[in-house]
Amino acid sequence: MSGGAADKAGAVPLVSGTAAGGMGGPVAGVSRGPIRLAAFDLDGVIWRGQEILPGAQEALADVLRRGLDLRYVTNNSTAHREAVSERLAAAGLPAGAGRVLTSAFVAAWWLKGQLPAGARVMVLGEEGLLREIQDAGLDAYYAKEAKLGDAVPAAVVVGMDRSFCYDTVAAAQWAIKGGALFLATNRDATFPIPGGLKPGAGAVVAAVAAAAELEPLLMGKPAPALAETLAAVTGISAAQTLFVGDRLGTDIVMGANAGMLTALVLTGISTEDDLREATAAGTRPLPDHVLGDLRELPALLDGLASIS
Repeated sequence: MSGGAADKAGAVPLVSGTAAGGMGGPVAGVSRGPIRLAAFDLDGVIWRGQEILPGAQEALADVLRRGLDLRYVTNNSTAHREAVSERLAAAGLPAGAGRVLTSAFVAAWWLKGQLPAGARVMVLGEEGLLREIQDAGLDAYYAKEAKLGDAVPAAVVVGMDRSFCYDTVAAAQWAIKGGALFLATNRDATFPIPGGLKPGAGAVVAAVAAAAELEPLLMGKPAPALAETLAAVTGISAAQTLFVGDRLGTDIVMGANAGMLTALVLTGISTEDDLREATAAGTRPLPDHVLGDLRELPALLDGLASIS
């Protein structure tokens, strides 16, 4: 275990640098080179609600000082990449819409490759998701705007929607049962805020899936689409990527299954107790490294540089 988290009494002993592997075992044939890209989840890693988490500014600056590529990879679908970049910049953090990959962007990218330009797409989500799909050249509209007699849309995309209601679930149910593709940005049941948790997009997706009696195609973590898109837009292989996240079941699973080096930071969802339980149960994958917070990242990068 890397950094201060290893010094805490009762911390789970992990072998630093060991391949985490996927749910079915280690990733085969991974030839790991020096780290060229550091990718970070946002909620619970860089910030929690409006609070910038300890060490984030210094850690991100250190990544750039080393000449590494820096990206943000988030399941959050509520904000457009430009809005995420503006928030990063306002907090004094490295910004730029091109650095940001969201599950909304990946859903739009995937749909663009599947549907003709201008195809109708129903959205249960917020402005960021709607805009990303519109940017992809598709005719996106909110489920609440559906009218009796409308043609069945080509797809329904469901993400975090803090205004969803029975009528919007019913509109999505009608469209999916009518043959529309059913996509979910992510199935995170919760997201972290200062002092606790709130329901995540997974709660909305679960309602639609139950009503439609169909499981969605998943765009966000732990599905591989975000990892594949990250490699495509950066030109950097998973084997040369360090992924830093706060959830064992999404961030670490996606990163490990893709062949990335993974680090769990204990400032978000997964705790030392969760890690201890997963280790005792033999659950895979486990993170390659564990950080108490991002203040420990520069030391981890020093260690990785010394063995590359």
